[in-house]
This record gives sequence, structure tokens and C-alpha cells, in this order.
Amino acid sequence: MTALLFLAFAFFAVGQAAVARNGAQTAADAAALGAARTARDGVKTEFLVALTAGDIAKLNDLLDGVGMDGDAAACQAATAYADDNHADRTNCDRVNNPPGYAVGVLTQGTVGKSVVAGTENKHAQARATAVVESVCTAEDAGASGVTFSCDTGTVTVDPTAVGFQLNLAEFYSVHLSG
Repeated sequence: MTALLFLAFAFFAVGQAAVARNGAQTAADAAALGAARTARDGVKTEFLVALTAGDIAKLNDLLDGVGMDGDAAACQAATAYADDNHADRTNCDRVNNPPGYAVGVLTQGTVGKSVVAGTENKHAQARATAVVESVCTAEDAGASGVTFSCDTGTVTVDPTAVGFQLNLAEFYSVHLSG
């Protein structure tokens, strides 16, 4: 009976470790996505200037990830998202082709006390990578705005229209990778 009870507590310890690991992965995913989104948003002003000028070459460069160099701001966002999920960012590295960030985290809390010795001092860790990929290509600039060929079809954007607000999520996909 004692062995069965010990076994039950051991399974509980494994469950505690799994919960801690899942929490760490959630924090890493959120941190990586936050970093990639911040890098994407860092080109908003340049994108708007190129859009207003009808500069197709510049728009396509931006859509290809040129200018997404906001490492400090991106990694600060990763830190904030990790902290919001009760973890500390351990690393934040830029990745290329497509641009994005690989982020590692370590949970602030431990697995917890159990019948398995040392679990009260064990922190879970995880890593995630998020990338920014273009879903559009700038095709043509005309009197009615800039025409984009997007995964969802052809879109014409007129930045001079009353009430226009640039939403980069229409032009880029930010998602977890590998």
C-alpha cells in the first residue's frame, strides 16, 4: 500500500512538471510573438511614407523584411510578455529569412515540492521562434492608391482617403515557426 501511495505522489510530481513546462512554453510563445510583432510595427512609419509616395520598390523591400532591425525594442517586448506570463527572458536572438526572433524563458516559479527530491528548486524552461512573413506584394501605384497582390486577393489601398489608418496586419503574418 505504501508503494502504491508513493507511486501516486510520483505521478503527481510528473504532472506538476508538465504544468510548469506548459507554462514556460506559453511564456516563450508569447514573448517570441511579442518580439516579432514589435519588429513588424517598427516599420510602420517607413511603410506609410512609401505607401503615400507610391514607392513600389520600397514597399516590396519593407514587405521582404528590410528595415525590421528593432532588436532593442523587440527584445524589450519579449521581456514584458515573458514577465506577464511569470517567466524571465533568458535570451532574445534575431533570426532571418524570414525575419523574427527566437526567445528563451525560465519560469519564475518552480515545479514545486513533491516526493521527488529537488523539484522545489527546479524551474521550467522553454524556447520559441516567431517570424514576420509578408502576405502581399506591391504591384502598382496609381491615382486611386497602391495595388497589392495578397494571399487573400488583390487589394488597393489609398492612404489619402479620409479616415485611413494603416494596419500592418493586413500585409504581414506574425506567427510561430518551427
